[in-house]
Amino acid sequence: MNPAEVYLQNMVENANPIRLVVMLYDKAITCIEEAVEAIKNGLEDTQNVKTKAENLTKVMDILIVLKASLDSDKGQDIAKNLDEIYEALINEVLRINMTNDLEALLKVKEVMEELREAWEEAERKVYGKEEVVAKADE
Repeated sequence: MNPAEVYLQNMVENANPIRLVVMLYDKAITCIEEAVEAIKNGLEDTQNVKTKAENLTKVMDILIVLKASLDSDKGQDIAKNLDEIYEALINEVLRINMTNDLEALLKVKEVMEELREAWEEAERKVYGKEEVVAKADE
Protein backbone atom coordinates (compact mmCIF):
# COMPACT_ATOMS: atom_id res chain seq x y z
CA MET A 1 0.00 0.00 0.00
CA ASN A 2 1.24 3.47 -0.80
CA PRO A 3 1.26 6.14 1.95
CA ALA A 4 -1.98 7.73 0.73
CA GLU A 5 -3.80 4.39 0.86
CA VAL A 6 -2.45 3.71 4.36
CA TYR A 7 -3.59 7.16 5.49
CA LEU A 8 -7.05 6.66 3.99
CA GLN A 9 -7.40 3.20 5.55
CA ASN A 10 -6.38 4.60 8.95
CA MET A 11 -8.81 7.50 8.58
CA VAL A 12 -11.71 5.14 7.77
CA GLU A 13 -10.86 2.66 10.53
CA ASN A 14 -10.75 5.41 13.16
CA ALA A 15 -13.73 7.50 12.05
CA ASN A 16 -16.96 7.60 14.02
CA PRO A 17 -20.04 6.17 12.25
CA ILE A 18 -21.42 9.58 11.29
CA ARG A 19 -18.04 10.64 9.86
CA LEU A 20 -18.12 7.54 7.65
CA VAL A 21 -21.45 8.72 6.23
CA VAL A 22 -19.98 12.19 5.64
CA MET A 23 -17.01 10.60 3.87
CA LEU A 24 -19.39 8.73 1.57
CA TYR A 25 -21.12 12.01 0.74
CA ASP A 26 -17.73 13.61 0.05
CA LYS A 27 -16.86 10.86 -2.41
CA ALA A 28 -20.27 11.04 -4.11
CA ILE A 29 -20.00 14.82 -4.50
CA THR A 30 -16.50 14.49 -5.96
CA CYS A 31 -17.79 11.87 -8.42
CA ILE A 32 -20.65 14.19 -9.43
CA GLU A 33 -18.15 17.01 -10.04
CA GLU A 34 -16.05 14.71 -12.25
CA ALA A 35 -19.16 13.65 -14.19
CA VAL A 36 -20.16 17.31 -14.65
CA GLU A 37 -16.71 18.08 -16.07
CA ALA A 38 -16.88 15.11 -18.41
CA ILE A 39 -20.27 16.25 -19.74
CA LYS A 40 -19.02 19.83 -20.12
CA ASN A 41 -15.90 18.61 -21.96
CA GLY A 42 -18.06 16.93 -24.59
CA LEU A 43 -19.47 13.47 -24.87
CA GLU A 44 -18.29 13.00 -28.44
CA ASP A 45 -14.98 11.99 -26.80
CA THR A 46 -15.29 8.38 -25.62
CA GLN A 47 -13.02 9.05 -22.63
CA ASN A 48 -15.47 11.67 -21.37
CA VAL A 49 -18.37 9.23 -21.83
CA LYS A 50 -16.45 6.62 -19.84
CA THR A 51 -15.52 9.10 -17.09
CA LYS A 52 -19.14 10.27 -16.79
CA ALA A 53 -20.55 6.75 -16.67
CA GLU A 54 -17.97 5.47 -14.17
CA ASN A 55 -18.49 8.40 -11.83
CA LEU A 56 -22.29 8.27 -11.98
CA THR A 57 -22.13 4.54 -11.30
CA LYS A 58 -20.03 5.26 -8.20
CA VAL A 59 -22.61 7.83 -7.07
CA MET A 60 -25.39 5.25 -7.45
CA ASP A 61 -23.30 2.67 -5.57
CA ILE A 62 -22.77 5.12 -2.71
CA LEU A 63 -26.48 5.98 -2.59
CA ILE A 64 -27.32 2.27 -2.49
CA VAL A 65 -24.91 1.79 0.45
CA LEU A 66 -26.39 4.79 2.26
CA LYS A 67 -29.92 3.48 1.65
CA ALA A 68 -29.00 -0.03 2.80
CA SER A 69 -27.38 1.28 5.98
CA LEU A 70 -30.50 3.05 7.23
CA ASP A 71 -31.84 1.71 10.53
CA SER A 72 -35.60 2.16 10.42
CA ASP A 73 -35.95 1.00 14.06
CA LYS A 74 -33.66 3.73 15.39
CA GLY A 75 -34.24 6.37 12.73
CA GLN A 76 -38.00 5.99 12.34
CA ASP A 77 -39.33 9.00 10.35
CA ILE A 78 -35.85 10.30 9.48
CA ALA A 79 -34.82 6.90 8.12
CA LYS A 80 -38.06 6.65 6.14
CA ASN A 81 -37.53 10.12 4.65
CA LEU A 82 -33.89 9.41 3.81
CA ASP A 83 -34.91 6.12 2.21
CA GLU A 84 -37.30 7.98 -0.08
CA ILE A 85 -34.69 10.66 -0.86
CA TYR A 86 -32.01 8.08 -1.64
CA GLU A 87 -34.42 6.13 -3.86
CA ALA A 88 -35.34 9.29 -5.77
CA LEU A 89 -31.67 10.25 -6.14
CA ILE A 90 -30.72 6.78 -7.40
CA ASN A 91 -33.47 6.97 -10.03
CA GLU A 92 -32.46 10.49 -11.01
CA VAL A 93 -28.77 9.60 -11.38
CA LEU A 94 -29.75 6.60 -13.49
CA ARG A 95 -31.86 8.88 -15.71
CA ILE A 96 -29.04 11.45 -15.92
CA ASN A 97 -26.57 8.77 -16.93
CA MET A 98 -28.78 8.03 -19.95
CA THR A 99 -29.80 11.62 -20.82
CA ASN A 100 -26.72 13.66 -19.80
CA ASP A 101 -28.99 16.25 -18.15
CA LEU A 102 -26.38 18.62 -16.71
CA GLU A 103 -28.91 20.85 -14.94
CA ALA A 104 -30.46 17.87 -13.14
CA LEU A 105 -27.01 16.58 -12.17
CA LEU A 106 -26.17 19.93 -10.58
CA LYS A 107 -29.45 19.72 -8.61
CA VAL A 108 -28.48 16.23 -7.40
CA LYS A 109 -25.13 17.65 -6.28
CA GLU A 110 -26.92 20.43 -4.40
CA VAL A 111 -29.16 17.91 -2.59
CA MET A 112 -26.12 15.78 -1.71
CA GLU A 113 -24.31 18.83 -0.33
CA GLU A 114 -27.33 19.77 1.81
CA LEU A 115 -27.61 16.23 3.16
CA ARG A 116 -23.87 16.18 3.87
CA GLU A 117 -24.21 19.41 5.86
CA ALA A 118 -27.07 17.89 7.87
CA TRP A 119 -24.91 14.84 8.72
CA GLU A 120 -22.05 17.13 9.78
CA GLU A 121 -24.47 19.01 12.04
CA ALA A 122 -25.61 15.69 13.52
CA GLU A 123 -21.98 14.77 14.11
CA ARG A 124 -21.38 18.04 15.97
CA LYS A 125 -24.42 17.39 18.16
CA VAL A 126 -23.50 13.76 18.90
CA TYR A 127 -19.73 14.07 19.23
CA GLY A 128 -19.41 17.72 20.24
CA LYS A 129 -17.40 18.73 17.19
CA GLU A 130 -16.81 17.56 13.67
CA GLU A 131 -13.70 15.54 13.09
CA VAL A 132 -11.03 17.32 11.15
CA VAL A 133 -9.99 14.93 8.41
CA ALA A 134 -8.94 15.30 4.83
CA LYS A 135 -11.42 14.35 2.15
CA ALA A 136 -10.95 10.83 0.88
CA ASP A 137 -9.86 12.02 -2.55
CA GLU A 138 -7.12 14.34 -1.33
